[in-house]
Amino acid sequence: MPYLSLYRKYRPRSFAEVVGQRHVTQTLANAVRSERIAHAYLFAGPRGTGKTSTARVLAMALNCEEGTSAEPCGKCEPCRRIISGSALDVIEIDAASNRGIDEIRELRERVGLAPADSRYKVYIIDEVHMLTGEAFNAFLKTLEEPPKHVIFVLATTEPHRVLPTILSRCQRFDFHRIGMPQIETLLKWVAEQEGITVDEKAVAILAHAADGSVRDSLTLFDQAIAYAEGPVTAEVVSEILGGIDFDLLSAFTATFTSRDAGGALALIDRVAAEGKDLKQLLMGLIGHYRNLLLLAVDRRGAEALALPEELTQRVAEQARALTADEIVHGLDLLAETDREMRFTSQPRLLVELMAVRLCGSATPLGAATPEPPAAAAPAVGARPAVPSPTPTARRVPAPPPAPEPKPTEAVGEPTPSRNETETLAELRRRWEEILSALRKLRSVKIEAFLREATPTGLQEGVLTLTFRFQFHYSQMATSEERRKVLSDAIARVIGTTVTIKCELADGEEAQPPASPNQPKLIQDVLSTFPGSTVEE
Repeated sequence: MPYLSLYRKYRPRSFAEVVGQRHVTQTLANAVRSERIAHAYLFAGPRGTGKTSTARVLAMALNCEEGTSAEPCGKCEPCRRIISGSALDVIEIDAASNRGIDEIRELRERVGLAPADSRYKVYIIDEVHMLTGEAFNAFLKTLEEPPKHVIFVLATTEPHRVLPTILSRCQRFDFHRIGMPQIETLLKWVAEQEGITVDEKAVAILAHAADGSVRDSLTLFDQAIAYAEGPVTAEVVSEILGGIDFDLLSAFTATFTSRDAGGALALIDRVAAEGKDLKQLLMGLIGHYRNLLLLAVDRRGAEALALPEELTQRVAEQARALTADEIVHGLDLLAETDREMRFTSQPRLLVELMAVRLCGSATPLGAATPEPPAAAAPAVGARPAVPSPTPTARRVPAPPPAPEPKPTEAVGEPTPSRNETETLAELRRRWEEILSALRKLRSVKIEAFLREATPTGLQEGVLTLTFRFQFHYSQMATSEERRKVLSDAIARVIGTTVTIKCELADGEEAQPPASPNQPKLIQDVLSTFPGSTVEE
C-alpha cells in the first residue's frame, strides 16, 4: 500500500481522539446523544486544530450503523467510507476553489436529493470565508431552512470575513490552538506506535515549531523521521527547521544585553554564511523577547512559556539582566524590522541596522525626547539625549540645509531665537524618524506627501514646509486634519508642538485647491493622482 502521511494516518476517529478541543467535542457528543442536532455549524479557528476532522467525526456519529451515537464505532461500512473519504453522503467542498454563485446554485439543486445510503447528508464547506458576496447571498435561504436530512458544517480560519447573516444561522464553535504539552504527548504516542526513537528536546522543538497546530507538528515529525533514517534528535529537527535554535537566540540576546554590536554582527554573518533565513531569525527573536517580557513583568510567567524547565531557567537568567523597558524597546525594534523586511531588497543590511541600534541605545523607538530645562542641563551625572538612528532601511537622502539668506533678505526680518534654530536643526536631522512615526500612526498617505517636503523655517512656533510639487503641496495645504497629524508626530518624536505652514518651492506656481463643491468622484481622483481640473 502507498505510504500514508502521519497526520492522515492518526486523524481522529471519535470525539475522544480530538486533541485539545473538549469544549467543542463534549458539546457535540451531548447534542448527538440527546438528538438535539442543529442544521448548521460553524467551526472557526487556526489551521491544523481539528475543524474538518471534527466535522467528519460528527458525520460518522450521525450515520454509524450502530445508531446515532456520541462515539461512532469506526468499523461499520458507513464509518469506513467516511474515514476513507469515499462516502457519497458526506460531501466536502473547498470554498477557495468553488467560491462563485454557479457552484452554490449547483449545491442548492443537489441538497434536495435524499441520502444515497445514510441517515444524513453532511456538507463540509472548508474555508467558507472565500465565498463571494453573491454566493453567500444565494446560500442564505438554503442554510436557513435545509431539508431535514441535511447538515451543514462550515469551517473557516477567518470568521470575521463570514457575513453576519451566515453567522446568525449557525451554531458557532471556536477551536483553540493546541498547547505544547498536549502536542508533545501526541508526538510521543505516535513515535511509540511507529517504533521511532525520539529524544525529549526534539519533541519540544517540534511542538514549539508547530505553533499550536497538530497537523503541522505531525507533518514536521514525518519530515524529521524521513531525514534522520534513525533516531530523531534535536540536531536533526533543528536542521530541517532551518537551524534557528534556542542557543542561537540566546547568543543574540547576550550580545544585545552587553551592548556588543561587533558580536551581534558576527552572529548575523554566521547565520547568513550557513544559509539560514533572516526572516526566521527575526521571528525567533520576537518569540524569545516575548518570553523575556513574560518573565520580566511577572515571575509566574514561566507557566505561559511552554518551554522545558532547562530552557525556562536560561530565559529567566537573561530576563534578570534586562529591564522591562529595555525588553519592550527590543520588541519594538524587532517588530519594526519585521514590517520593513517585505519592502527591502537588502534584508541583511536591515537586520544589521536593527542589531546595532539594539546594542547602542535603550531609547524606545519614536519616543519623544524633550530637551531638559536650561537650569537642569549642567546637573552632575546628567546625560544628553541621543537621537535615535533612522529606523528603516528604505533610506531617503536627508533634506539639504536651507540656503543661507542673502544679506538683503535679512533686513527688517525677525531673527529666530537660538532655541528655534536648534529645534529646526533637530527637525531636519530627525525628519526620517518623524515620517516613520507617521507610519506607526497608520498615516502612510501623509508620509508619502511629505517625502517631497523639506522643513525650511521655524519662527514663533510656525514650521514652514517647502514642497517640490504642486500635488503634494495641495494635499497638505488644504487639509487641516493632515497638518494636525503631522504636528502630533513631531511632538511625539522631538517633544515640541508646532503649527504647520505649507509653501511651494521657487519655480512652482501654486494652483487653487479643489473646490469643496466639486463632485466627490473628482475630489477622490484629485486626492489620488497629481493634476487639476480644467474647463472644456
